[in-house]
Amino acid sequence: MKKTITVVLPAPHKAQIRCPICEGNKCRVCKFTGSLKIDVEPKIPIQRAHIIKYIAENIQTVANELTKKYGLNPEVNTIEVLEMNDGQYEVVQISSLGGVCWIVNRLDELDTPRYFTSKQELERFKQGWMN
Repeated sequence: MKKTITVVLPAPHKAQIRCPICEGNKCRVCKFTGSLKIDVEPKIPIQRAHIIKYIAENIQTVANELTKKYGLNPEVNTIEVLEMNDGQYEVVQISSLGGVCWIVNRLDELDTPRYFTSKQELERFKQGWMN
């Protein structure tokens, strides 16, 4: 038998709220009433399966809340260093949930970085310098 997990509900003390698990459709957590009476600490035991069901049904809301609380962590990596006709270039790839972009920096002298939002544009840049 799996243990239940205690989840803090956003409810004041001594309140009656609509059951957040079954949303008023009556389940075992609310004892088939559709609502919960909270007259002590606003904590109730909830089974892991109910939490997973809630997350699966509300994945966009959960993702938005996680982003608000913890932010996005994009990955930044140097994918290659190119030796071209006139110098040396570093290709940096930035990957996030929103997509990928590339920044090409000149390493051997000061120059304006080049930005690419598609792989085709980056490949055209590399081909143009190599030909």
